[in-house]
Amino acid sequence: MIGSERRRASRGLYGNEMRNSDAHAPAEPSHASMEHSATSPASDAPGLELLLYGLQSPINIGMILRVAETYRFGVSIYDLHRVLDDAAKFSTIGDFACGAVARRGFRAFNKETALAPALRGKRLIATSIDPSACALPDYVFRAGDVFVLGNEYDGLPDVVLSRADGILHIPMPAGWTPKPKARHSIDPSRTAPVANDGKPNLNVAMTAAILCYAAYIRTLANGSFDASPIGGLTA
Repeated sequence: MIGSERRRASRGLYGNEMRNSDAHAPAEPSHASMEHSATSPASDAPGLELLLYGLQSPINIGMILRVAETYRFGVSIYDLHRVLDDAAKFSTIGDFACGAVARRGFRAFNKETALAPALRGKRLIATSIDPSACALPDYVFRAGDVFVLGNEYDGLPDVVLSRADGILHIPMPAGWTPKPKARHSIDPSRTAPVANDGKPNLNVAMTAAILCYAAYIRTLANGSFDASPIGGLTA
């Protein structure tokens, strides 16, 4: 079951403090020319959005922006690790986005409290590897859904999972797939182990692509999504 919009609106998702963060404004002049705010949605956009919560890999961010453009998803980035402020990393994002940054843009946030106004009136759907969550084949997409994708090492924090309107997972075969130590890790300074290491999981950009494709297939079958932001996760 999902929580009511009335309940979420009354408490706010992360509070009500607002800042000027609707458009990414790089601090470094070396990549200021790549500053882009989100453009108007395409006429055939499904009204769905990806929220990248604390991602650290510019490659993953760039690939997600590319697939989001293909399937007309909006993208917001909660830049917890300030990846967008690193000129080299921002350039890598642009390379892997293959033009999507200039054509579609994205919204960026540096503080959790700024997310609440952007999410008001929408269903927040957290992604998880927990098999007890709603399975993607059973999920009912609704216009205005925002799918949250978590950090490459840790996934989503408990506070996001607890405040989400629903939790979604992509079914995978059971197995044990521990991650060996990387020679070129996303975060060389990290010493903590990977959360849920060994449990079946997917790269975050692959997860985004599967979600976008699933939504597109649903529109081909049904013509459109339910326009109501309220309702259950399944039919």
